[in-house]
Parts: sequence; C-alpha cells; structure tokens
Amino acid sequence: MDVIKFLLGQMIVIALLGTELFAQDYLVRDRDNAWQFGVYELSFHTSEVDRSPFYDLTLQVTFTLPSGKKVKVEGFNDGGILFKARAYCEEVGEWQWESTSNDPQMDGQKGVFTVLDSDFLGKMGIHPKDPYQFAYDNGDWFVHIGDTGYRYVVASEPYWKEYIDQASEMGITKIRTWFAMQRSAVGDLFEADGKTLALGYWREIERRILYALEHHPHIILQLIPYAEDANLINKYPLGDPAARIVGAYAQARWSSFPNVQWTISNDMVLTEKNEGLEGREVHMGTIDMLGNDFARREPWGTLITNHQSRFTGYMFVNEVWSDLVTLEDLDQVEGTLIKAFRDKVKQPIVNDEDRYELYRAAAHRRYFFRRLMWASLLSGGHATYGGLRTYEAFSGHDVGPTGELKNTFIPYEGKEKGVWGYYDANREGVLQQGGHDFIHIHGFFNEAGISLVGMQPDDALVGNSPKTHKCIRDSENIIIYLANPSGDKPETDFPKQDAPSVSLDIQEDNMRAKWFNPSAGTWVNTGIVKNGTQELKAPAGGDWVLWLSK
Repeated sequence: MDVIKFLLGQMIVIALLGTELFAQDYLVRDRDNAWQFGVYELSFHTSEVDRSPFYDLTLQVTFTLPSGKKVKVEGFNDGGILFKARAYCEEVGEWQWESTSNDPQMDGQKGVFTVLDSDFLGKMGIHPKDPYQFAYDNGDWFVHIGDTGYRYVVASEPYWKEYIDQASEMGITKIRTWFAMQRSAVGDLFEADGKTLALGYWREIERRILYALEHHPHIILQLIPYAEDANLINKYPLGDPAARIVGAYAQARWSSFPNVQWTISNDMVLTEKNEGLEGREVHMGTIDMLGNDFARREPWGTLITNHQSRFTGYMFVNEVWSDLVTLEDLDQVEGTLIKAFRDKVKQPIVNDEDRYELYRAAAHRRYFFRRLMWASLLSGGHATYGGLRTYEAFSGHDVGPTGELKNTFIPYEGKEKGVWGYYDANREGVLQQGGHDFIHIHGFFNEAGISLVGMQPDDALVGNSPKTHKCIRDSENIIIYLANPSGDKPETDFPKQDAPSVSLDIQEDNMRAKWFNPSAGTWVNTGIVKNGTQELKAPAGGDWVLWLSK
C-alpha cells in the first residue's frame, strides 16, 4: 500500500509539472490550479465603456467549494475594461464558479479550478480552542506582537521594503497600516473629481500587501481603510458615494488575501451627538453602520474591528460584526484593561496603542516595551509597539508618486517621521532598541514547545501584585513574568539590579523549573521543584520569566 501511495504521489508531481503552476504562488491568475490558503483570481472584460466601472457596473461571482459551501464575492474594476474577482482558497479540491453581472458580456460565465494542498499559513482567525487567542487557518497559534507602521502602504514612502523586512526580523507579526497619504484624509484614493478611484494608488497599496504576503506571510496587515478621515466617515450614513466605496472596494479587492485584517477607522472620538461634529468626532452609530456593512459584505471571514480614541475603551463589545476588542490606553504594564475586557467578552483583547518610543516616551524604552508585551500576553491578551512617527510623511528625500527616490535631497525635518527600517532607525540613534527583545518572545515559546492556548491568567497564585508579577497557567504549565521594576511609575521604571523572587504554592508534584532571560533569550535550568509553598529566586538581577512544567 505504501508503494502505491508513493507512485500516486509521483504521478501527481509529474502532472503538476505539466501545468503552468510550478511554484506555490500565493496569487494565481486564471489558471487551472491554485494553492490552499492562497488567492485565486479571475479576469473579466466589460463591453459597457460608457458606464462608470465603479458605480454603475456590477459583477458578482459565486464560488462553490468542494464541501458544497457557496461564497458570493463582489468583482472590482482594475482599470479600463478589466474586472477581477478573487477567492480565498480555504478548501482543497475542485471549485466551481459562476458570474452574474448587469453587463451581458460578464454575465453567466462559468468555470472550474482545483485547489491543491500547500504549506501556507492562511488567514488569522480566532483560535478554535481558545476565544482569546488567534490562530492561522493551518492551525498554528498566532503569536501577536504588533507594530504601528501607518504609512507602510502609502505610495510616497520610499523605505517601505526596509520597514517590513526589518519588522519581520525583529519578530513583529502584525502591522497597523492605513490608506491615508495625509494623516486625517484618504482623499488620495480618488482622482481630482473626488469620486473616481485613483487606481494607480490602489495598485501600489496592493503591491506592498503582496510583497508582504510573498516575503513575510506570517505578518498580518491590519488595514485601516478610512484611517482618521472623520469628514469622509461622517458622510457615510448620508449615502455619499465616495464614503461608501472605500470600504466596499477594499474588501472586494483584498478580503481574499490571507494576510489582511480590517480595522474600520483609527483613533476616532466616538459620540452620540447628531449635530456639530468637530475634529475627529464621529457618531458611534456611523461606525456601527460601517461595521455591519463590512460584515455583510465579508465573504472569507476576515476579522473586523474598530479603533477609538485613548482611554475610551471599546464600545462595540456586543455587536455581531465585531470580532475582537481593540484598545488604546497608557502604561498597561499590569494588564488591567485586558483582564477587564476578558470579563466582558470572549474575544481576543488587543492593546493596540500605548506609549511610543518617540511619543510619550518612557525613560527606559527597551524595558518598558518588553514589560508591556510580556504583561499583556500573560494577562491573556495582546499588545502593540510603536516606534517612529509613522502618521507623518517621510521627509528625507524628494519622492515620486510610487515611492521612488528622486535625485533631489531634502534636508531632514526630523528623522523620526515616516516608515523606515527598525534596525536602521536604531543605527541612526533615532530609536533606542524598544523592540529589540520581541524576537526572544518567539524564542521562548518555540524552545519551550508550548503556547498560551487554553491558559488562564492567575495573578493570585503569585501574590496579586501585577506590577511586579504576572502569571498565566494551565494544568501542565505555569508561566510567570517577574518585572522587577524600580518603582511604581512605568514611564520612569527600570529593572532593578537585585535578583527578584516569587513565592507560590505549587500543588503539582515535581515540576521542572527553568528561568528565561527576556532581554537576552537565554535559559537557566533550575531543576525539579517539589509541591508546597516555594520561594524561587531568579539567577540574577533584572526582569525574568519563570516556566514551571510537569
């Protein structure tokens, strides 16, 4: 039987080599085969050249999956007479598709293609065994280590490749990025008439999304289509065509991509005022309407959330369209806010903005961000780092419309602006290694061979002192972060040089104890710890992580 399986496998390989599909491409266009957890694209051509391809012509494609599940997607115009429709290839096997359109030339087309098994990670979703954790579609646990790179997909940013390449190198797995060329406006998504989509810009956004997918598929891009454009958002309930098309077109174009997640807007001041809205004020009912529309259109289960202003929590906990809680606060090194929202809803809780290295900067930045990340993870939630002022345009060079550097050099107005490589910024002395220890978080879980799935926060086990000790556990493992801060103010705290200790009552027999240095990524093996009340002392000063396992 094993020989038969081997020969069948060889026949499949030979058959594949006879097709156009030689490599595991993430985006496959108009071919007979595609890869699981990749994207399949169909092309159509309209004959209705006198009608608006964005507002008058419609195209839907219904995909029938091997399981019999049917998914209807919206097509989108990609210039001139060209329309496209895309599928996220979530199932292996034969797929069928059929189009409907108000253009007879695009209506009623049919076809089949086959999705083959791949080693792709797939989309980020809610972990099937833990509603507070994320997972890729292939089942792997998603270790959330966020970064704020607002202008990564903005066409005028020249160092976008360096940014994402070095973000991957530092251990980042999620990047917050918006479509706004200017901080408070997404007007560059349109031509001068304010209505026709500027497809050159949309294609540049796609080029950067696809680059990330092909080179760093583990990184999820948290796309923020409306950014901080309160003016456009407030036109949405009035039926403004431009306001309506931004989200709809973005979803039609990229919901099928496995490396995207939707965040409707950023840092909006939500209110129940119906008149006299000013600045970033947006009626919360408008965001709710946008969320419901995103959810109604969403064909592939891409996660949806919203980001509101600092210290205001999250107002959409009970809305059916909201898949995760997104927060903005300050000094959440105890995980207090994360734990409060865990009691309200069984969804992932993300502290997406806290301090930045260059905004409300902590005195000891590397320690602060290391502490923030470990405390958030051990509170059963997730956190995001922020370095440069990525909400402002890079100001070092004159750049062309697609980010190419021109010969003209503009003197720096401030090296901290725009997106450029994290390690480059540290070499220039702009950043102070605030994210240097994130890669060690991956090292801890990889070398321990465990995840946080199913674990429960238990600060009571270590004395209910979350400023100094954070704890999460299950029946087999206990993870404790000993922050060892110098005081009670996260903005000025540094790790004490005295070795920290922790007292706890161990119920299990003979647990193995290992100390992990979170700033160096090294381990110290303590040996076996018996049950009963124990006081365990770290090997040296600074902050430490203690792992106890059966």
